Amino acid sequence: MEGMESEGKSVSEAVEAALKKLGVRRDQVEVQILQEASSGFMGIGAKPARVKITQKHWGEPTPAGAPPKPAAPKPERRSQNQPLRRGQPERRGQQSRPNVPHARPAAAPAPKEAPVRHDPRPEPRREPRPEAAPVDSKAACGQSAALLKELLGAMGFESSKIAVSWDDKQERVKAVLDTPDAQLLIGSDGRGLESFQFIATLMLSRRLGTPAAVQVEALGYWEKREADILGQAQRGIDEVKRTGKACRLAPMDPAMRRLVHRNLAGHPDVETASEGEGSWRKIVLRPRRK
Repeated sequence: MEGMESEGKSVSEAVEAALKKLGVRRDQVEVQILQEASSGFMGIGAKPARVKITQKHWGEPTPAGAPPKPAAPKPERRSQNQPLRRGQPERRGQQSRPNVPHARPAAAPAPKEAPVRHDPRPEPRREPRPEAAPVDSKAACGQSAALLKELLGAMGFESSKIAVSWDDKQERVKAVLDTPDAQLLIGSDGRGLESFQFIATLMLSRRLGTPAAVQVEALGYWEKREADILGQAQRGIDEVKRTGKACRLAPMDPAMRRLVHRNLAGHPDVETASEGEGSWRKIVLRPRRK
């Protein structure tokens, strides 16, 4: 069987569809993933998952009418003191010896320690990673305005107004959008605006040649969310002061963690740190060491 290709919204869905068509179980086939599923950006450029299913072959097939292969003869076992018959080969490592009671084998010599070899080559010198160049706030604001107009025009938001300014405290560009389609850009859970802001940040950094952040605000979405995050941080500070123990906030994205770190830098009672990996990374508030 050469294999059969199948598509679905996910890899598992594509595999299940192929198994139903073939009428086999999952352990009877091999799966090759040809393409992972992609949701695209806001539904644009979405791709289905595509897999290839091949049925497993358990051993080489026997031609029709061919006699079955004879089973290999089992070696004859004999006792240790039984003499060899004429023409019978002796087992490897077995020697004929008299039956001596309580015979102990000679002790094997202790293995010699291998000499330690020192590599005469010096360790490679690690160059320090160069620091990113500081962001030119004036150039960042100008590039952000042009970039956002280009992106919004490509999305069909022609009547959008953009007010761009530089946020000294967070060291980023703040762009406020005024468009009748703001709610469509934000989405039901804010992921649309977050994705749009992520793309704008990547493109701005590429054009400036250095990492730069841009916050795209619409309908006060980020203002409300930042106020909620800072409120959680303040409640965490109160708990640290009351108990004297560390307090962990809920997991949050890098932008919100950076907001908490910079707002609490130099706080007299607590110090901040991050722990965890990926989407579970969170802020930890600890009592400041006196």
